[in-house]
This record gives sequence, structure tokens and C-alpha cells, in this order.
Amino acid sequence: MYLYFFYCTADLATEWGRSGVRVNAVSPGYTLTPLLQNVIDRGERDTTNLVGDSALGRMVNPDEIARAVCFLASDEASAITGINLPVDAGWLVAPSWRTYNGIPDKR
Repeated sequence: MYLYFFYCTADLATEWGRSGVRVNAVSPGYTLTPLLQNVIDRGERDTTNLVGDSALGRMVNPDEIARAVCFLASDEASAITGINLPVDAGWLVAPSWRTYNGIPDKR
């Protein structure tokens, strides 16, 4: 799915860039929304895999996604277009570590 969004944003950024339109995507990881927190608090969802499979060992907070979106929409990102920004606490980079005994513990 990540590559799908990458190619879509790249294609649209190329098509619309000269018209002054920037196209970017944000791909959030497992996000600790109020609804998910409620399910966790009721004991209906185990977070072991959700946090264990991320490089940072945690889920993403909604405000972290919002800050990434605000940055990409700001003038500070005026030269950024055609990207898919994972805001996922390292979920995309961590799975290959399972082959080598998992993600290292905090040092």
C-alpha cells in the first residue's frame, strides 16, 4: 500500500506542479485515537503487536500526524512535493529485524 501512495502522489505532483500545486501524502501507523484507547481500556485489544512491531516501541499520537500535515501544508515545506511521509513510529522499518532476533531493546 505504501508504494501505491508513493506513485499516486508522485504522479499527481508531476501533473500539477507547474500549476503551483504541491501533492503529498501522510501515511499514519497505528494511532492511539480515543476510540482505540477506549477499546484498550476495556481489555478488548492487546497492544503487544501494535507497539512491538515499531522501531520506537509505541503507537502514534493523533497530534503527531496533525503536526506532519501542518508542516507539509506550510511555507516551510514549499519545495516538498510528491512524497509519502510515513508517520508510523518506525513501523515500516522494523519488520525486517524479526529475521535477526527482533528489534534491539533500549540501550
